[in-house]
Amino acid sequence: MNRVAVIGYASIDFPAVLDGYFSGDRTVVIKQRPADAFPRPGGCPLYVARPIAGKGIDVSIVTWVGADHHGELFTSWTEGDGVGVEAIATIEPGNTPVCFMIYQQDGSCGCLFDPGMLGRETLTGRQKEVIAAADLLCVTVGPPGIAGEALGLIDGDCKVAWVMKNDPLSYPIELRTALAARADYIFCNRQEREWVDEGLAATTAHRRPVIVETAGGEAVKAERDGIKVRVDVEPLTFDDASGAGDTLAGGCLAALLAGESDLRTVVASGIDAAASLLRERSYG
Repeated sequence: MNRVAVIGYASIDFPAVLDGYFSGDRTVVIKQRPADAFPRPGGCPLYVARPIAGKGIDVSIVTWVGADHHGELFTSWTEGDGVGVEAIATIEPGNTPVCFMIYQQDGSCGCLFDPGMLGRETLTGRQKEVIAAADLLCVTVGPPGIAGEALGLIDGDCKVAWVMKNDPLSYPIELRTALAARADYIFCNRQEREWVDEGLAATTAHRRPVIVETAGGEAVKAERDGIKVRVDVEPLTFDDASGAGDTLAGGCLAALLAGESDLRTVVASGIDAAASLLRERSYG
């Protein structure tokens, strides 16, 4: 049986689309906000895990919430999505991280982020058990020291996926090098590819992982063992793309875990998962 652990930060998100531009000493009307998901659970691990759980695969997220109502909501929502919650740890006292995602008229996005109890995370005994038992460990944006510790808990047969983000605090060069030396699957966007290549160049492991590279609405590129493919993306109109890249990674991993070996089909599965996320978002 495939057992998957996805590690990283959790958050509670409040997305809104403005009818204008935000600046000091003025009020701007919110043109749209989610009709039925305000707030909504966020954070990379949950977006990655959802499409995996949707295929009936045993997946748990390893994350931390505060001892507050938002933490209870996050855990309840996660369980409702079919994702394992046994490795969600509660930090007491502490507040769950909250993110206000403000989309302006031109499509640019600004975030107001309350880190809550971030910086106080440690791996609990149960979290260590979930990581050690995993057949696939997926590392997303999270505490870098803990990500490194997680890599030391898995055995040599465990597959590793690395979902890259342009975040030097979460992904210092030491962790990028460690992940490059161990990763079987890497997901990044075009701007992040330089950091991936830097990590691969710094390791002596000479690995040739599957690399999936996105570029917004452009074709998704993927490579494995010198084979390169490009898969077109269906044109979609949307205001809020948060989580789409992580969902694409989860869709690809779900296909791989199900035994799919054709690289183009794997990427198409990820694109389908991301497109479904964007289509399902209801704004009012």
